[in-house]
Amino acid sequence: MQMINRIHFLQELISGIDQPETFIEARSQIIEELKMLLSEAKAQDFKLSRGTKDKNIILSLLAKTSTELNQTLETLRIRAEVLDTLLATIPALVYFKDVDLNYILINKAFEEFTGFNLELVRGKKIGEILPGYNSATYSKIEEEVIHSGNPHYNIEEILRLGTKDIWLSTNLAPYRDINGKIMGLVGVSYDITQRKSFEAELLSAKELAEAGTRAKSDFLANISHEIRTPLNGIIGMSDILKHTGLNNDQIGLLESLQASANSLLNLVNDILDFSKIEAGKLDFELVRFDIRKVLEEIRDILAFKADDKALDFKIIIEPDIPVNLVGDPHRLKQVILNLATNAIKFTSKGYVHIQAGIEENRTDDICLKFVVKDTGIGISPANQKLLFKAFSQVDASTTRKFGGTGLGLSISKLLAEMMGGKIGLQSKLNEGSEFWFTGVFKKLSVGRNMDLPINDDRKNLLEKLEKDLYVLLVEDNKVNQKIAIHNLTKIGYRIDLAENGNQAITKFMRGSHDLILMDIQMPLINGFQAATKIRQIEHYRNSKYGTRKRIPIIALTANAMKGDRDACLAAGMDGYISKPFKPHELIETLTSTFSSQQE
Repeated sequence: MQMINRIHFLQELISGIDQPETFIEARSQIIEELKMLLSEAKAQDFKLSRGTKDKNIILSLLAKTSTELNQTLETLRIRAEVLDTLLATIPALVYFKDVDLNYILINKAFEEFTGFNLELVRGKKIGEILPGYNSATYSKIEEEVIHSGNPHYNIEEILRLGTKDIWLSTNLAPYRDINGKIMGLVGVSYDITQRKSFEAELLSAKELAEAGTRAKSDFLANISHEIRTPLNGIIGMSDILKHTGLNNDQIGLLESLQASANSLLNLVNDILDFSKIEAGKLDFELVRFDIRKVLEEIRDILAFKADDKALDFKIIIEPDIPVNLVGDPHRLKQVILNLATNAIKFTSKGYVHIQAGIEENRTDDICLKFVVKDTGIGISPANQKLLFKAFSQVDASTTRKFGGTGLGLSISKLLAEMMGGKIGLQSKLNEGSEFWFTGVFKKLSVGRNMDLPINDDRKNLLEKLEKDLYVLLVEDNKVNQKIAIHNLTKIGYRIDLAENGNQAITKFMRGSHDLILMDIQMPLINGFQAATKIRQIEHYRNSKYGTRKRIPIIALTANAMKGDRDACLAAGMDGYISKPFKPHELIETLTSTFSSQQE
């Protein structure tokens, strides 16, 4: 518009010139206006050129944006088709809910499971489509997912559809918009009814297996008692008979009888121990013991066997091993005896050495390594693989020549592992073998003494142990009665015999005994029940008369299964000893039991 006005002004200015003088006067103004007009023309031309370029750019951008938009729409369409395919084919139940827990989308599996299509469930809650459904806990979990934004997994619930109970396992997770705002949740549910059925069957099978294991354990305990009772009678009576002035021939025959009975007893012990370990029923104690005393006992047991074969038999112990340790000395001795007895059995000349050393010394415990070396027949590499397996020996000729069940090493392996250690060997055929095992034992703190204070009654008992005690012997088996009475009177003890639990309770109430030796397996009232009743009577008397009397009760057992020791303590007993017992074994049991018990 400004250019047009300027052109009109120039036209009027030029048309008004009629004289040369007038032209001269208007010339500079005309030139100025022409310059301005030219400048504005250039500016307009630039704007037009720029506008044309901008138009082309915009058109190009629009074309590009349209292409990308079409590509994006195509990608979204493909993704939607993939999602629809997944939702239609996935076997799990998939659903989406809004923040009010109304359904907004379900998959085909969900429709088939409930019998409702999407149009019927959209905008509704679970209770509206399944009126019988009632799971407040599950609804609370869904609300928690919405409010917290945290997923929940493996939520198990049971639904009743028609006449069927259906188990579902569900995973829940929130879904958000582009800004991260929670818009609802997605749930994925799996039908685990079949799995639950399998679990119920497995549980039933497990209970049956456990019942079978309990029956087996009970059978082992009973058969152990039934086998050991006559065996112990044979061993005990033969020991008594040995001290009745027999001639040399008779003593030789008796020793053969004792050896056969002890071999049979060892066989029963091995089979029972293996069964107990296999069933997890082996009792494992934690008591204070002197490792050197254990090795001395092993030396006393094996020295005669080694001397009979003219073997160099030695036990070597590192001086740095602590005197007092905490563990199970009986099971430790059992492993060493198994290995050393085998070494003597399979060695005809040379030596058998037992070594005890420190494998690792830690703050609270110590790992010891025991090595049994011999110059015996040795074992080939191929046959070494058979060792430590139950009922296995290197070949059949070994059993015929040397005897044995093949259980000793497998039991030793299991016991070593129960002590927190390992077992192994190095051996060369016809040159000898080196068996080793490790075990972890607790150490006593410096200055700590496990001999805790004991009351006056028990101090008096300890003082009388090797002099005079009045013992109530509770035993129903006639042979065991004779053996126990013989051994007790040999020490110098006076005996009061009760043949069952009822008699034991009655005699306790009427007598003033120093000690009760209580058989466990008896008819009518067993040893546990009798001990419990005696403790109840004591408690009543102490409460009534203000006394603190407590008579020591030691259980007499053939061979305790795991749990028997706890049962003994629960019944109020103070310890147990295996039948038949030797006099010194009873004194050792009483001393170790009562000198380490707190008042």
